[in-house]
Amino acid sequence: MMTDNDRAWAAGGIALGGAVALSVSTWAGAAVGALVTGEEVADFPLSLVGAYEMATQWPTVWPHSQTASAIGATVADLAVVVFVVWGLRWVIRWFRNPSSLATLHQVRELTPKHAARTATRLRASLKATDPRAIPARDRGVLLGDHLPSGVELRGSDEDTYVAIMAPRAGKSTSLAIPVAEEAPGALLMTSNKADVYAATQGSRAKIGQTFLFDTQGVAQAERSVWVDLVAQAETLEGAERLASHFVCQITSEQGDPFWSQAAGDLLTGLFRAAWWEGATVREVMRWLADPKEKAPLRVLYEHEPVLAEQVDSSVNIAEETQSGIFQNARTAMSALRDEKVLAWVTPDEHRARFDPEAFATSKDTLYLLSKKGGPSSALVAAVADAVFTAGAEAGERHGGRLPEPMRAVLDEAANICKIADLPDLYSHLGSRGITPFVILQSYRQGVKAWGEVGMDSMWSAATKKVIGVGLDDAKFAQDISSLTGAHFVERGSYSKGKDGGSRSWSEQREQVLDPAEIRAMKKGSALLLATGMPVAQIGLRPWYAEKAMAHIGPQMKAEEKAITERAVTAYEERKAARDGR
Repeated sequence: MMTDNDRAWAAGGIALGGAVALSVSTWAGAAVGALVTGEEVADFPLSLVGAYEMATQWPTVWPHSQTASAIGATVADLAVVVFVVWGLRWVIRWFRNPSSLATLHQVRELTPKHAARTATRLRASLKATDPRAIPARDRGVLLGDHLPSGVELRGSDEDTYVAIMAPRAGKSTSLAIPVAEEAPGALLMTSNKADVYAATQGSRAKIGQTFLFDTQGVAQAERSVWVDLVAQAETLEGAERLASHFVCQITSEQGDPFWSQAAGDLLTGLFRAAWWEGATVREVMRWLADPKEKAPLRVLYEHEPVLAEQVDSSVNIAEETQSGIFQNARTAMSALRDEKVLAWVTPDEHRARFDPEAFATSKDTLYLLSKKGGPSSALVAAVADAVFTAGAEAGERHGGRLPEPMRAVLDEAANICKIADLPDLYSHLGSRGITPFVILQSYRQGVKAWGEVGMDSMWSAATKKVIGVGLDDAKFAQDISSLTGAHFVERGSYSKGKDGGSRSWSEQREQVLDPAEIRAMKKGSALLLATGMPVAQIGLRPWYAEKAMAHIGPQMKAEEKAITERAVTAYEERKAARDGR
């Protein structure tokens, strides 16, 4: 903290330095002018007195070249002033922030020059590229512009991201769509709305194949692919993970964990039996419908006797308990009761099979859409997890990381992509070249999905956190306020007595932003919490304000029109079917 005395000395030093610089430039400019005219050059003033005499007695110091030396001195002094002003502006831009949040210098690792260098290290296609020649979209994940400097900030594709924003605060327009649009490799995108699909599908289709997994008709598109869920049960761990996505939908902190655990063990055994038998999810549903069906146990005893014994002991118990276990498992798999939904995960010779392994190293796009949470979201989580697993394994085969980063933009992740151990996967995904970007409406939404420990784990593992406007969670806003830190504010006070009044000044320590200020941030702005850096304020960059994304508008309108037409056609077909009954 600078005292008044420190400020006085600093001001004096700046004034003295400025005087010396102007004296030198004045003499140097005058000397050049004199030399150009062939006249004698005056001696350089070695003291402040000499500098003063040169300035006040110009004709005496430069008797033979008054005009030429004056012109030279003026030009030199103007050049020095311009340079000093430019230098001061540069220093202020990089090292000063009136809001007391992070300066540009403190977040320099995110600026274009540094971001480009990081991109050349992480992407095989940019290894031999001059960082200065890398276009903006290839420098990393767009975060926004640093405020107040206005310099673009980008995270890298080895970072992990969490964004928390209230509804209508720009989650899709400023985060999901721009981050997806600029994805350099494969893109996995989840959403409960069709806007992100409509905005990016056209441009993503030009660089790779697009796949749509939409069991609830969010985009009203005809099914063109099917996903082999049973293939994920190739290993016991894979079968356990597959079962966990379904069981997660019936698990609650208040309920007895016995039922969900037993249902998970049962589903794990059935998925493994289906894999050994070359069966489909349809057979798994049939086995679930009849607790007396012994076919899956016979398969397991033949191939995995230890697992078979575990499953057998779990279900061969009192009839009431057995019935409860099977009913819980059926409830967990309830989304597949619908034949239209079941068709998405059943082999179909007329449609392509989605291959997660091929997808991981491609430039293709997978859209996972779901209207709401519940059983249907288990399928979204299962397919997303299959992609993560394939991406991690592909990264290991390429020396530890994918050659081109895969981005996973998980909008509404807490509702429609609730992978139980996603918080634990977070740092692991980043090290394998998979860039997760989870977007939530509130911190409590994440707590509801993954619990206090899980959400805290994800929050801690995220190296870049974006906090948007409209936070109404007072506790969370207070936590963010604490992270912004404190600064010293000079306060004045006035006292009046019999002998007159007096004014005094004191410095007080205050929070940079209090919770109310965080909640009431201007729309279009956000706070950026980056690992190893102070909290910064950024201006978000919605896609419609970017010249490079001007093509999104027309293609979004065209796709939204097509979605509307498909929705009308579907409604008319249902109405005709009802009328014909």
